[in-house]
Amino acid sequence: MIDRLFRPLARALVLITALGFLAACEKVPDEAAVRSAVQNALDTTFPDPVFEISEFNRVGSGPLPADPNGVERRIVYYNADLRVLRDYSFSDWEALNVSALANLLGATEHGLQGIRRDGNEAGNTVNVSGSVGFERTNGDWRPVVVAQSPVSQPPPLDNTGPPAIARGLVDQIMALFEGPPADDASQARAIITEELDGAYRQITLRLDRLQRAFVVAGGPEGGEYHLIARTIANSITADGVRSAGIATDGSVENLRLIQDGSADVALAQNDIAAMAARGDGLFERAGPDPELRALASLFPEPVHIIVPADAEIRTVADLRGKRIDMGLPRSGSLLTARSVLQAHGLAPGDFAEVTGMGPSRAVEALVAGEIDAVVSVINAPARLFQRLSAQRGIRFLPLDRDAIQALGGSDDNLVPLTLAAGTYPRQTEPVPTVAVTALLVARRNMPDVEVTTLLDTVFKDIDFMAAGSAAGALISRGRAESGLSVPLHPAAEAWLGDASTAAGQ
Repeated sequence: MIDRLFRPLARALVLITALGFLAACEKVPDEAAVRSAVQNALDTTFPDPVFEISEFNRVGSGPLPADPNGVERRIVYYNADLRVLRDYSFSDWEALNVSALANLLGATEHGLQGIRRDGNEAGNTVNVSGSVGFERTNGDWRPVVVAQSPVSQPPPLDNTGPPAIARGLVDQIMALFEGPPADDASQARAIITEELDGAYRQITLRLDRLQRAFVVAGGPEGGEYHLIARTIANSITADGVRSAGIATDGSVENLRLIQDGSADVALAQNDIAAMAARGDGLFERAGPDPELRALASLFPEPVHIIVPADAEIRTVADLRGKRIDMGLPRSGSLLTARSVLQAHGLAPGDFAEVTGMGPSRAVEALVAGEIDAVVSVINAPARLFQRLSAQRGIRFLPLDRDAIQALGGSDDNLVPLTLAAGTYPRQTEPVPTVAVTALLVARRNMPDVEVTTLLDTVFKDIDFMAAGSAAGALISRGRAESGLSVPLHPAAEAWLGDASTAAGQ
């Protein structure tokens, strides 16, 4: 009788013991390990502490693809409350910005709650839904840098239901696309795609003007210029004024659209805007545009010079004799890169090879060992460089102090700037550099009331962080006059003066 009673209990104890053994074999990083990893990341990035962890909860984990050597990896998710220890503004151009903080904590911008546009004060709480990557070595779990998921691309534009004539044109174009000569199919399709992209933009732009929309010219789809333009346009539309944020090739096209009246306002790099106003450089053929006006400076676009983490290149001077990419031909990035390198005593002939692929293709070439360095003018943290730094490790070359001073003295469009430690994964030291600024520009005849309303919308109404714009999160009244390269619109000058007076009170 007793034996019958204890036999099931014995079997249960054996089962529990076996399950415990299996659990031990599959042990994953516990809450203490995850909390320690987060605290260490904060301590490393902020030698003068900004946060302390007040609440922390581990909320689950999942597998990550093993590394090339077959090492087991996992990602562990957590929720935390971070108490702010000292006043800190994440929209300051030289601070660790929201996008970089999110990446540091293994979160997205939407995974941070409590970051204040006008700066956080000591005692505030920031809520984080983040993650930490781990790998198991010799039975122990240790934190590793994990590349965050890429930002989702905008959904494709709806172009369904064209009329019969248009449908016929579409069918003809598709026939060309699907049946080009076999020996040059790739080149033929590239030509068709490029032409269609330009035609589509022109069609939508003309339709917007036909319907008297307020047009905001941005940049290439998926980029920060386009996202900010679209966010501004959506906010204006929500207030009852039809508006459209259009995709463009960037600053040069935007300034042409402003000049011919096809766009009402646009984003443009400050040095490119200065060229358009003077009618030199990229605008020598078009001639000067004396009616171009700035409404405000929005955010910086720092010069990045990146090399592989294991390269022997330590300074800008070490680039002599190397293969480098300096940006797309006829781009503002190329001209700025030339100025920066010239300030370090380097001319185009001093390099073994100079390419003009632009950031995306240049990064691929860098990884493949086809070039030694990439020079790019882009908002920070650039997601392309974030992922590269997390996956492979790269080094950001600091600009020489004398070169920065020389650039500041010879070019009013370049603003000295430091990339704070932690702006990119594995970047443990601040990186001194210079930056151009992205301006919001319009024409002198833009009505004052439209200027004032637009500036209220951009600087007071829109939460760019909630819109997913890393660059937009840096838009602040405190830096609205930094890097202005063309005259302010009178209404913008009055608005900024009133805002400055109000801030002083």
